[in-house]
Amino acid sequence: MLKLKNQFQILLHVNSVNMSTFKQILNPITGRSEWEPQCENYDYHQEIARAAFADMLHDTERNQKYYKGLQLAIDKVHRQGFKANVLDIGTGTGILSMMAVRCGADSVTACEAFRPMADCAEKIIEKNGMKGMINVIKKRSTEILVGEGGDMSRRANILVTEVFDTELIGEGAISIFNHAHKELLEKNCIVVPDSATMYAQVVECPFAWSWNMPKVLANLDGEILLTTPADIQQCQGSAALHDIQLNQFPLKDVKFLTDPIAVQHFDWSGKTVLKLENYSSTKFTAKHSGSLQVVFMWWDLKMDTENQVLLSCAPFWAHPDYEQLKTANRKRIPNQNVIPWRDHWMQALYYLPTSPRIQESGEMYLNFHHDEYSLWFTVSKSEQKPLSLRQPMCNCGFHNAYSRTRAGQLNDNLRNKKYLRVLEEEIKKDSVVLVLSDGSLLGLAASKLCAKVYCLESSRYSSKVLQGYVDANELKNVKIINCLSEIDNLDEITCVFGEPSFLSALVPWDNFYFGTLLSQIQSKLRSDVTIIPRYATIHATAVEFLDLHKIRSPLGECEGFDLAVFDEFVEKSANLADSIVEPQPLWEYPCRALSKSQEILRIDFNKFFETKKTITEHQLKASGSCNGVALWVDWHLTGELSSKTTVTSGPVIEVEVDKYINWDIHSRQGVHLLPHPQLVKSNRTMTCETSFLPRDGDIHFKFHIQ
Repeated sequence: MLKLKNQFQILLHVNSVNMSTFKQILNPITGRSEWEPQCENYDYHQEIARAAFADMLHDTERNQKYYKGLQLAIDKVHRQGFKANVLDIGTGTGILSMMAVRCGADSVTACEAFRPMADCAEKIIEKNGMKGMINVIKKRSTEILVGEGGDMSRRANILVTEVFDTELIGEGAISIFNHAHKELLEKNCIVVPDSATMYAQVVECPFAWSWNMPKVLANLDGEILLTTPADIQQCQGSAALHDIQLNQFPLKDVKFLTDPIAVQHFDWSGKTVLKLENYSSTKFTAKHSGSLQVVFMWWDLKMDTENQVLLSCAPFWAHPDYEQLKTANRKRIPNQNVIPWRDHWMQALYYLPTSPRIQESGEMYLNFHHDEYSLWFTVSKSEQKPLSLRQPMCNCGFHNAYSRTRAGQLNDNLRNKKYLRVLEEEIKKDSVVLVLSDGSLLGLAASKLCAKVYCLESSRYSSKVLQGYVDANELKNVKIINCLSEIDNLDEITCVFGEPSFLSALVPWDNFYFGTLLSQIQSKLRSDVTIIPRYATIHATAVEFLDLHKIRSPLGECEGFDLAVFDEFVEKSANLADSIVEPQPLWEYPCRALSKSQEILRIDFNKFFETKKTITEHQLKASGSCNGVALWVDWHLTGELSSKTTVTSGPVIEVEVDKYINWDIHSRQGVHLLPHPQLVKSNRTMTCETSFLPRDGDIHFKFHIQ
């Protein structure tokens, strides 16, 4: 994390670092592969900076329930007349090991395979006065040797570990537990946590389904312009999870067809050997009629052998402590935000391979499958064990070529109508259109309005999908090209169109690659060529995030342990490896506006290569804790400044000071997170200095709060 002094002032790039190596990167704005100077151990620092160690340690409920589970386990072993010998697998900062010491463990062994983190843990342990009380082993748990001369002199009788992810088993938990019980633990050991239960809830949700399956594209009169190719309609899609903050999901678009179903129990205690592959089938009765489209998934942990301590990752409507938490956290608005927030363990969506209809009170089976690292769901009319546990795989290319966010954009009717309205007004029957965007169905749809369409596709995956649309819809006047050099052999271009959207883009302004491409061919275009969009603007607003800032905030003290060493460790790496603006889907992370939105940079695509620099002042009209700045791009399709011809990647309604912002759900925004929040009162000023070097593909931001 970046250190702040009396005034908050940060540059996008840290230029004072001693650079000694070069790393090849793709510049998304220029499209060039470039050798960028990096510090010698850049990958190492990046891994530290991007790890979720701090995020987990800001999870107070997780910390306290692990603490309680350890206390119960150690007390139980002592009551049985034995010494409590604790093994901590994946110790990270060492906090669980230090908890074990404070709970009275007789010996503690901490295992951490990531050497820099293990070194940091040793320093933290020493700082907290526990040097010599915890043995840190710097290797994988599966490499630990037990016995005389080994890493551990004897097996442990208590295991504490947190080797879980959003999918529960994605970090290899099954193999880790099986090996530990076989090689590292006594037969009647206690494990913290003792077990886990996975829950699933089947829903009909066309909104979520739009992230999985493209719909037909119709014009403003409802006439179908593009149908979806048969191979995409029949594809089983991707079994990969879609991790998401379900507490922020628009439930008005959800029809719950089942109650939550406990689909699988994972016993970590060692009483049974965990299967690397497994299958279960649960019969359910539909609460309503509808299409079985999407499965919501989450899990909980039973932290002790008596199931007294439960840590639940359920969304608010299914959380066992929701009413109690709502009473205790009345200041958290709206109510779904009272649930303990965590970004390391979210909930997940799984898209069913087929979406059969079911009638109210109808019965079907929800089938749960998992291999060593992942899981997936199917539905069936009967309880039939599958012949193979292989995951459903995409065979149409669409699900591999485009992100969930991009699929949602392609299906966004309001967004599409804005583009189609402008296309209908700007292009003629004899127009020749060049499309500079990846996977633009709108570009294909323009073929119904003009004489010829050329689509530039640099990705062979996206090109294949688009060609499938061309063939399925018999678009005789569309040609897909793979490089701009082919433009010399094309008909004279009268219109250049882009959404713009490119597969390489992370933050919204990465799509300024449209301007780079346009500039490369501008000399070959007519002076009266129509450019859509005409220009773009970057906007910013100061915000108070409810929770998101925790992923970059220093810890200081956590559960009574001094973790300043860890803060310095992460801060140093973040200074070397992280940009100060990162992409985030802000609809999942509530934030309150402290200032109005303000334009901070304007890009005219007819004059793209002009270097630009602006300084803007933002009046903070609301008091609060300023812990971030949100940034986004508006695409202005014509010269007219109108909401009817502007497509935003930011707020979908005007930003109101002191109100929560409603973000476009199909875009990622740019976010700068302050590691040290600034307590501000109204009428303070934030200055934003923005510079754009288009030939280098660099955008620099500098923020200053008086």
